[in-house]
Amino acid sequence: MNPRLKSSKKWTSFPKEYSNQIQTVFAENFAQYMDNAELIIEGRIYQEEIVLRVGYHEKDRLAQANFEVSMNYSQEEQDAVKRIHNCIDAAASMMMEYLENDGEVDFPYTWKEVPFQGKKIYLQFTTENSSLEAEANKLLGIEEDTILHDEEEIDEDALSRAEQSEELSPPRDDENYEDEAEISGYEDDEEIAEEDKGPRMFSGKGKKKKDDLH
Repeated sequence: MNPRLKSSKKWTSFPKEYSNQIQTVFAENFAQYMDNAELIIEGRIYQEEIVLRVGYHEKDRLAQANFEVSMNYSQEEQDAVKRIHNCIDAAASMMMEYLENDGEVDFPYTWKEVPFQGKKIYLQFTTENSSLEAEANKLLGIEEDTILHDEEEIDEDALSRAEQSEELSPPRDDENYEDEAEISGYEDDEEIAEEDKGPRMFSGKGKKKKDDLH
């Protein structure tokens, strides 16, 4: 998995517990498609960029459908968790479109800027197999854990915010309420506030306009 920004060199993975929660959310929302497939969640926090990859790997297939989202974040504004939630929703929209159209989609194969939930995000679709990618790294003597732990100046503030388990999702920006209510199928702010207690995505009651992802 490669970042979008050339300046993105040093990184740390999403905390394991947080990645597991994201995987659970996707598994629950896409349960009807998971009988013969597995989900692979990979997330990285760089100095100025959040990158999320949601991999959908069908049994007995070499290629893996990867829905990758990149988004800038600010250490000064301390908005890493908010941006991760934006990435989750964008990846979910990509995955839903892919599954509903049996893989016949027109996603960009290199990072492309698109508007989403009133924010600027970047999307790309790849077919790298995460397991094979990890094996290749091992053959090259690249141990992912070593890369992470040997990095200096890792954004510990962003990591510590992402590690919160009970209230991972802070209140959403007011400017995003209308767009997110449409995606989630929520009808009022009270219901949004009640549900906003961890990584989540649209419920499927409302659909994101597909043109917004191209």
